[in-house]
Amino acid sequence: MLRWAIRAVAAASYKRKAISESDRASRKSSDAKRQFDRARRERDNSKRQEYICQGLSDLSEAVSHTSNAIEPLAQVSFVASLLVESVQDNLDEQTKDIVAQLK
Repeated sequence: MLRWAIRAVAAASYKRKAISESDRASRKSSDAKRQFDRARRERDNSKRQEYICQGLSDLSEAVSHTSNAIEPLAQVSFVASLLVESVQDNLDEQTKDIVAQLK
């Protein structure tokens, strides 16, 4: 039971990291879209280039945060498989006990 609790806490921690990075990626991609929209409306070419450059910078940060979310997702998946294994072992033991009692 203790192993299960530790694994569940670890999975929750990794989940929070993945959600945090995903939220950051979403914010940065929204920022990039706003910059590109501003560039589209801008008449001054130098300001337009600045908005485009800022938008590209925001996009690169969004990609980075998306990439950073992959590792915690993989860790959640791994811990989840361990949790399933633990639960399956307990279910198998309980099933054996029930069958033994029925005999």
